[in-house]
Amino acid sequence: MVEPFEFSEIDEQDRIFTQYPNLKINNSPAFYLILRGIIGNIQIKQTFREITFQQTRDFLNPVEKPVSIAGEESKSETSIEEGLKTAISNLLEVLKTKCKSNLEILPKYISDTFSLKDLSDVLSDRRAVHRNKNFFESLNNEFSNFYYHTSKENHTVAFLHLYRILEFVSYSFPVMYAASTKDFSKSFDILKTLFSGDKDKGELKVFKDFIENVMSVEKDYKRLSIDINIISDLEEYNERVYNTILSICDKSIFEEPRNKKNSKISIKFPEFSSFIITIRNRFFHLKNSQDNNIQSVDIVDSDFFFSLINRKCAYFLSLVTLVVIKRSYFQK
Repeated sequence: MVEPFEFSEIDEQDRIFTQYPNLKINNSPAFYLILRGIIGNIQIKQTFREITFQQTRDFLNPVEKPVSIAGEESKSETSIEEGLKTAISNLLEVLKTKCKSNLEILPKYISDTFSLKDLSDVLSDRRAVHRNKNFFESLNNEFSNFYYHTSKENHTVAFLHLYRILEFVSYSFPVMYAASTKDFSKSFDILKTLFSGDKDKGELKVFKDFIENVMSVEKDYKRLSIDINIISDLEEYNERVYNTILSICDKSIFEEPRNKKNSKISIKFPEFSSFIITIRNRFFHLKNSQDNNIQSVDIVDSDFFFSLINRKCAYFLSLVTLVVIKRSYFQK
C-alpha cells in the first residue's frame, strides 16, 4: 500500500547524523516524526499529488509574526507589543544560531537535561519505540495533512485536520498519560478523576477534564492563556471576526482582562479544547433553528479566518502531544 506521506530530512548532510545516525529520518517511528514535525524540522511528500514541501514552522513556539490579509507583515500593533515579540523572536534566532543543528532544539523541548544522545538511545530501543505504533502513525497522518493544507494556504481544510486530531486523542491521551505514571495509586486517581461522574460523559469531555484537572495542575498550565491575534488591513474585518468569536463562545473560556478590542482574544489554556469544538460546531453547521452559528459574511473569508486561529490551535495540540510523548517515551 502506498503511504499518503513520505518523510525525509531538510538537510541530509547535517553533521549531527554522523555522530547519531539513527536521528536521521529513515523508517523512523511515528512519534519521532510527530516531534520533528511540530518543531518544524522535516520534509514531507504528499504522494497522491507528488508535492514535496518543507514543514519549518515551530508550532511549540507561541510567538508569531502577525500577517495581514494581503499577506504582508502588519504594523498595526503597539510598539510595546511589537518590541516584546521582536525580542522573543530574536532570542529564538540566537538559540538556533548557537545550536550546531536545528535538531538540537528538540531535546530542549523535552527537558533541560535531555540530550541528543538521550534521544538517540531512546530511538535505539526497538521494543520501546514500537509501543502504540498504530496510534501514532494515524496521529502523524493527521498532523501531516494539517501541514500540507497549511502549506497550500487551505486553512479551512487544515482546521478540519486539527479538529480530527483533537477527537482522535481525546480518550487515548488521558489513558496514556495515566498509564505512564509510575505510581499505581496516582494512575488510579487520574483515571478516577477522568471517568467518574456522568456515565454518559463523551470523549471530548474526558479530554477537557484531563487538560483542566490533571495536566494543567501537574504542569502549572492553569495560569497559561493563548492569544488569538486578529489582524487584517481593514478594521471592519477585525471587528467582524472579533465580535463573531465573542458571540459564539461561552464567556467563561476567555481571559477577559487580556482581550484587546478588535485585535486580540485571550483564551484560558484549560478551556482551549472547548474553543476548538465551538468553532467547529458553529462554522460547519448552519441550522436555521440555531441562531448563533457563524455566517460566512461574519468572518469575511473562511481561509482568512482560520489562518488567524489555526496557529494557536496547533500550538495547543502540539504542546499536549509533546507532554504525552515525553511521558510515554522519555520519562526516566
